[in-house]
Amino acid sequence: MAKKSDAKPTAETPGRRVAGKENSLSPGERAGVRADKKIAKPSPLLDTRVVYCGDNLEHLAKLPDACVDLIYIDPPFNSNRNYEVFWGETKEKRAFEDRHENTKAYIDYMRPRCGQLARVLKKTGSFYYHCDWHASHYVKVMPIFGEN
Repeated sequence: MAKKSDAKPTAETPGRRVAGKENSLSPGERAGVRADKKIAKPSPLLDTRVVYCGDNLEHLAKLPDACVDLIYIDPPFNSNRNYEVFWGETKEKRAFEDRHENTKAYIDYMRPRCGQLARVLKKTGSFYYHCDWHASHYVKVMPIFGEN
């Protein structure tokens, strides 16, 4: 039987967050850049080391065409519910409202976002849309990539 290692990841890995080590990293290291050298961007088209927060429609408009290999979205499901979660040790309250006037309003909300996602997706890329029964059949027939 293999011996279980007590080794823990260290803050030496640039751009990686290690539990309990966040405060020991400089802002540059938290952004993926070590003080002694710059880390090359993994993509010449966009910086994949960045997490963008906010409405994806605003951020997608800034991205070049056909620059993404994989898209996975887990948008609100049109479940007609409000969600509230207390997150982590600090019990930070995170909430969102998943209510739309009707299914058409939900699809009208998602259509421009899916259009932008299709624009930035490479021809060889994959697009995964996570949804449930509330709107899945409507999403399936939403013209995102055209008829073909």
